This record gives sequence, C-alpha cells and structure tokens, in this order.
Amino acid sequence: MGISKITLSSFRNHSQKEFDFGDGLTVVWGENGTGKTSLLEAVYLLSFGKSFKTHKPETLVKEGESSFFLRGVFSSTTKKGDLVNIYYKKQSTQKVLINGKKTSGRKSLIGKNPMVVLSPEEQEITKGGPSERRRFFDRVFSVCSGDYLTELQKYRKLLKQRNTALLRIKKGLGGFGDVVVWNEPLAKSGIKLWNSRTEFFKKFKNSLGFVVSSYGEDIDIKIGYSEKQKDINLYLEELKKREQKDTILCRTTFGPHLDDVFMLWFGKNLKTVGSQGEHKISLVFLKLAELSFIKNYLGEFPTLLLDDLFAKLDLGRSKRLVSLLKSMKSEDNKPIQTIVTTTNLLNIEKIGILSIHENTTTHQLTKQCST
Repeated sequence: MGISKITLSSFRNHSQKEFDFGDGLTVVWGENGTGKTSLLEAVYLLSFGKSFKTHKPETLVKEGESSFFLRGVFSSTTKKGDLVNIYYKKQSTQKVLINGKKTSGRKSLIGKNPMVVLSPEEQEITKGGPSERRRFFDRVFSVCSGDYLTELQKYRKLLKQRNTALLRIKKGLGGFGDVVVWNEPLAKSGIKLWNSRTEFFKKFKNSLGFVVSSYGEDIDIKIGYSEKQKDINLYLEELKKREQKDTILCRTTFGPHLDDVFMLWFGKNLKTVGSQGEHKISLVFLKLAELSFIKNYLGEFPTLLLDDLFAKLDLGRSKRLVSLLKSMKSEDNKPIQTIVTTTNLLNIEKIGILSIHENTTTHQLTKQCST
C-alpha cells in the first residue's frame, strides 16, 4: 500500500510538478519555502480528501490562479491500485475521481490509501482543546471502519437538526416539541457511537502500549478515555434534564460530540503539566501507535509522512525512533513507505534513517523548482 507518483498543478507554490516515490524511503530536501511541506500536504489530500494544515481549500490554490489539480497513482500488495484525481476551483466544490469515476466526496477516499502524517501542525492534538483530540481519533477510527464513519456522520446530522430546532425556539419560530422529536434518534445514534469508540479505544491503547514498550527508554505515555452511559433511558433522561440549558445556549450539551481524551505523561495530564519536549515526543508516539493500529485493521502499513521531524528532536531520541521504525515491518519483511522532508540531508544520514531502506529516492527542491 503506498503512493508511487503524484502530479501537482497550481497547488500552493507549485505551478506544475511531478514526483515519483519509492516503496521504501523518499527524502525531499531543500531550503524553507521551496514547497516540501506542500508536497506532503498534496499526498495527504489525495488520501483523505482534506489538508492537514487548513480547512479552507481556497488557500491551497497557487497565488494568481483560480484552481488546483492533483493526481496520485497508488499501489497495493493486497488489492488493485488506484488512480485518484482531485480538482478544486474557487467558489466551487472539490471534485474527486477514483479510477476515472466521479465520487460523492471524501467518504469514498477515507480508508482506501491511508496516510499517517507527523507535522508541527499536528501538535494541537496534545496541546489543544478536546475537539482536536476528538477529530484525530474520529479520523483514525473512520479510516479503519466504514461503519464508524457512517455512524459518525449520522450522529452529526442528527445533532445539527436538534441544534437547529433549539435555535428556532430562541428566534420564536418553533416550540420545544420540535426539539424533543430528535431526542430518541440522537440517543440511539450516540449510544452506537459510544459503543464503537469504547472498543476502538481499547485497541488503540494496546497499540500505544506496544510502541512505548518497544522504544527502549523509560517513558510512560497513556491515553485516558472513560466509558459513557449507554442506557437509552438514562441518555433521554439526561437530555430532558438539560432542556432549559440547551434552549438558552441553542446547542445540545450532552453526547459523544463533547467527549475528551486525555494524554497522560507518567500518570499526569500532559496538556496541564507537559513541557515542549514532552508534547513533541508524546505526539510522535501517538502517531506511531496510529501507524500500528491502522496496520492491525487493514493488513498493511499506511504511508508515513514525516515533516522535518528530526529537526525537532535531539539526536539520541531520533536514533531510538529510527530503530523503532526499523522494527516495524510488514509480514513480507518490507519496510514502511516513508516520505521525509528536511532542510539538511546530513541530519537524515546522521540519525541512521537511510539504513532502514535498501533503496532511497531523493528529490531536491529549489525556489526555481516550485515556480
């Protein structure tokens, strides 16, 4: 499973560019501002239908242009490969074609050619609010299970309808009967989502535990997620108790959309007590656990995208992480397809990541190259 070729047109600071990727390691290097992270962003977008840096697709269009185009060729050892095209025009919707057929959107992409990205932008998962962690885990679980994604989308739709009914009360356009009608379907969907999350979290904790124990240093990182009330009568009773509060706030104040996941560093809440370094290494372990978790579900490792990671970690930890990556191989003893960006090739050589892969593909980007 992996990407073998990508074509970018009018994407970020790339006018027209094509890149090939090897099955093992691809190193993309060059000065800051040459489009290294943009390349990873484009690869990720072909996998997930969305950037890991922005929620505004119009910002992905090269300055002076009105649209962008991406094409990715994917290969797999267990299924037929895919040709994915994504076209976006400002003031319009994004179009996705898989093997020449137009799809309904992002849902058709999720889980087909998964990627795990480790970038400075991802640090909000550990440092940010509950919504950042919910978004991360919902995405990981959706990659592994189409049923989870379907239930998540159903729940969000029901929640939006109930919240709209609450807003109409405030505007004097409806009564509370318009809200109550959504309680039971919302509760049923919420309980299904909680059941699925509980099972997925149990397995993700195992993946995280495996990665941490394989690291070879005394580090204690865990995730905390408490099981929620799964009795429909108690769920409905809680919604009823909050009627007045929900009406004032115009939003539903109970349910899985408010879940939080705690990152624990030696038993303490990382968000509260963690240093910059502890946040960085915790994110790395979270991402390596994601890698292992997806492999356990889909049978193949996803592609790993590392955005200048080793410039952010000390040499000792970088070398230990490389050793850990080296041990994470597929059943046929093939290494994980990895795309690394760096400003300095010597840093990559120093930490030993080149030794993981027999063959390494390199691309040097210059400012002339990306225009």
